[in-house]
Amino acid sequence: MRAIPAPFYALINTTLGEDPAVVVVNTALRSFAGREAFPWHLRIGIACRELGDNGMPTPEELEVVTRLEGQLESSVEADGNAVFLARITARGERVLLYRVHDPEEANDRLQELLAAPAQLREWEFQMEYDLDWALAQPELDLLLQDSKVN
Repeated sequence: MRAIPAPFYALINTTLGEDPAVVVVNTALRSFAGREAFPWHLRIGIACRELGDNGMPTPEELEVVTRLEGQLESSVEADGNAVFLARITARGERVLLYRVHDPEEANDRLQELLAAPAQLREWEFQMEYDLDWALAQPELDLLLQDSKVN
């Protein structure tokens, strides 16, 4: 069994260009010593339908997206195969970022979910090999900019 640190979350209000963004980052990964066990970067993008101000989902939309997020999370994180890195809400999209141990297992589980006849929202995913965690750095760097976290 791979060691996964107990998660600790930081909520960061920031921007993407001119647009507001809300980012939740698992701060436990900043100094996680077992990074080599999770060399794959998984990005899941969920398209939001009902948007309010500045492209942010309405409260009702957040309920639906959060339900879908729970399904994705339980599938991807099953058997300790992935660890949550961050969640970004901006520009009409919810993005989930994970670090993955076995990409084939994660791919198979996500393909099963995509094959389900009824989808709460449109979503897609991409996975890239990223041994040095360079793709995780933008979110981890946000922690350095937030005085509440340091």
